[in-house]
Amino acid sequence: MTFLQQPTSEREIQISREKREEELKELSAKEYELHPGDTVGALLNHRWVSMAVLAFLISIAANNRALMAMTAFMLVTITIAWLWSRNTLINLAYRRKLHHTHAFPGETTEVEITIENKKWLPVTWLQVQDTWPTGFPPTRSEAMSESEGDPNTGYLTNAYALRWYERIRRRYELMAQKRGVYELGPVNMLSGDPFGLFERLRTSKGREDYLIVYPEVKSLDQLGFPLHDPFGDRRVQRRLFEDPHRVIGVRDYQPQDTFRQIHWKATARTGQLQTKLYEPTRGASIVLAVNIASFETHWRGFWPDMTEYTLMVAASIAKWAVEQNYAVGLICNGALARSDQSFRIQPSRRIDQLSKILEALAGVNYFVTAEFGRFVLQESPRLPIGATMVMITPFISEMIATSSLRLRDSGRRVTWVNLGKKKANELHGIPMYHLPIVFDEPDEMEENLNNALVLATPLTTDESHETPRQRFLRQLAEQEAKKTQEAEHVSP
Repeated sequence: MTFLQQPTSEREIQISREKREEELKELSAKEYELHPGDTVGALLNHRWVSMAVLAFLISIAANNRALMAMTAFMLVTITIAWLWSRNTLINLAYRRKLHHTHAFPGETTEVEITIENKKWLPVTWLQVQDTWPTGFPPTRSEAMSESEGDPNTGYLTNAYALRWYERIRRRYELMAQKRGVYELGPVNMLSGDPFGLFERLRTSKGREDYLIVYPEVKSLDQLGFPLHDPFGDRRVQRRLFEDPHRVIGVRDYQPQDTFRQIHWKATARTGQLQTKLYEPTRGASIVLAVNIASFETHWRGFWPDMTEYTLMVAASIAKWAVEQNYAVGLICNGALARSDQSFRIQPSRRIDQLSKILEALAGVNYFVTAEFGRFVLQESPRLPIGATMVMITPFISEMIATSSLRLRDSGRRVTWVNLGKKKANELHGIPMYHLPIVFDEPDEMEENLNNALVLATPLTTDESHETPRQRFLRQLAEQEAKKTQEAEHVSP
């Protein structure tokens, strides 16, 4: 193991200080990268300089002292303007101070924008465009302008005029509107000289801030759950579970014992059926298994309303379970922002467990990483013994039902929360709650059904184990190859 050592001598302290100053200079060079207009060649190629030089030559040829003085004054003014614009964005600090970075839909918070001029040169005009998400906009709509390229982002635009070493603060009230993890920035600063001859644009490359909007949370009775404990018997505050990996003895066989609990060596020795006696473990834990897929058939795409409803139900159950002192965990076959992998949060009773689960649900996108039935089977061995798996899914497919039966037979307690319009068939030993979504499927999906059927190709035996992402990439490659063949066939 390597430990950090502090410098002991003055020489080492001086070397460390010089190294730190060099790193700061490198960061400063990256932040204030030389603009193409900052070069002397750009100044000489400016149209006003060319006109002034031409007028100066004409005044010399005509021996016109008035014109000569005027052109000389013009050249001096242009040079001053060029030097002013070259330094106007240096030592200019832009900061955001968010009072709260996490919120539920409908809640408001405040952001304080600070711009500071840390030099003697005044900034006569400055336009700042801060890239801002439309899912968490200012309450005053006129404070934010739209972005042409991305409908999910806009610009928080401000105009300033700063004296030397002046600081200006502005406050905006923000309202959380849509679930998500939103990145703020980058910031574009546009400024120039007082005469408007030269302009400089700088894009910040510093640390960006994030705003997180949790899914909506409701009480279980609002969702339609029964008022008593829906996921287990709470007659005792902490139930006892048995850990099958720790055998502490044997006892006589009882009718309710399963075949796998029989201790065959003890049975052979005693001549009577003996059952393993496991070490009891205290705990009541719930693992929320969330299915992001909106439809049983992958080629129908996704339904945003269904996805948001699924995440809302998951967040509501998580909040209830934490309030009931459950150890709550989460697995999901959806991917987080900027990722294409599923994620897992182990059950825990930590104080920040609910915040961790809500943050994960806030960042889930519409990308499905794996078929839900196979996914829960793969994740089950990684979950604690005795944990109840609550499957929150828009549909119950044959694969999900098969996986649930295998989990039940292995000793895992399974509960279904079915969110689709169609109620699934119940299975023995698996409680089910049907909480159908109130929205109807959009008409566009039915109109595009035929087009989706054309794109979807039949799966062979080897292709049946593909993930949705692998299947999508394969079909996209086949379409590109088909287009290439058609283009070669048409071309002479």
